Amino acid sequence: MKKTNNQSVKWSLVATIFAIIYSANVSHSMPLFGETAGTIKQGIVTLYKDHQDPKKVYFFPNSTQFSKDSAGVPLFNFVSWGIKEGAAAAGAGAYLSMSTHLASDESQQKALKNYMAQYPEMEVAVLPIKSSMVGLQTNVPGAQPLAALFTEFNFAKAGGRAEDEIGVNAVLTPVGAIAFRALLKKGMGGGKLNLFYCYKIQGLGPNMDAEIKVDMRRVYDYFEGSHSGGWGWFSWDIKRVVETLNNEKSIVIKMNGGDAKEWEVLNKVAETITARLFKPEIAASPISPASGNNVFRFGAGSVHKNELQSEKWTWTRRDLEEREFCTPIMIKDLQQHLEDLVTTAD
Repeated sequence: MKKTNNQSVKWSLVATIFAIIYSANVSHSMPLFGETAGTIKQGIVTLYKDHQDPKKVYFFPNSTQFSKDSAGVPLFNFVSWGIKEGAAAAGAGAYLSMSTHLASDESQQKALKNYMAQYPEMEVAVLPIKSSMVGLQTNVPGAQPLAALFTEFNFAKAGGRAEDEIGVNAVLTPVGAIAFRALLKKGMGGGKLNLFYCYKIQGLGPNMDAEIKVDMRRVYDYFEGSHSGGWGWFSWDIKRVVETLNNEKSIVIKMNGGDAKEWEVLNKVAETITARLFKPEIAASPISPASGNNVFRFGAGSVHKNELQSEKWTWTRRDLEEREFCTPIMIKDLQQHLEDLVTTAD
């Protein structure tokens, strides 16, 4: 095994370790993402109204914590072998296990208690989870593929409710063992190591009632003129251009009612234009798909400009939407137990 120096831990990773698909168990009642309810005098909490029951609201826990044993020690273990002074012997590696669960921090608990005291007639429920995943990120330069760090990771294929624990067991390669041990032993890498619990929830978007006039030739010309010949467009970049075209009156929005804001209608316009003029980027790109920024190529070769014209769209609908949020897994909770949780088998 070639000796590895301190530069071996200077890498960046934005990768999904695993995905746990939950049974959604969504009833006919759905949260309304475009509406909030209640006045919170103390603390901060977002509450979503139910689309059928006026006396029901939803919230979601705002943090993720390591589960603990009866002695209050976090259920996290990192055991390495064959690692000495940054070098890896033949057969070196590491074993990682952890268990986490969603939680409400003190501020959210205080806000919820205050809301329920103000509105005792209201039912407060947790947003149903459709799917979830745990992500890993480090904030140092230089990329390493996931396969260079892990040889395997095992996890439950299906989970349950928001309060249920999420567990993972993983085996690391020699490179992964060196890197993770260095980051963990150096006070969590000086804040460079972050774990996230990310989840998707399903609900109803804002009620849209709008008329949209779009000069599709002008839209085409703008994207064609802005096309640099590079590897693609970010979805947020397309939205930014649509906002510019709206300001230039190449896109005109008339709000007739509903509770959607103009920027929410513009997002739908951007999605529609993307579907018409762009193709999803399926080749390798310089950004990880875990970032949530989808990448597209301008479809100049498949879209005929002479077929485009001024169009008028009328939207009176409320769409079923998925939204994704992430809460950090508090690595700092391991700090006082570090010597016991990060060990060696040698």
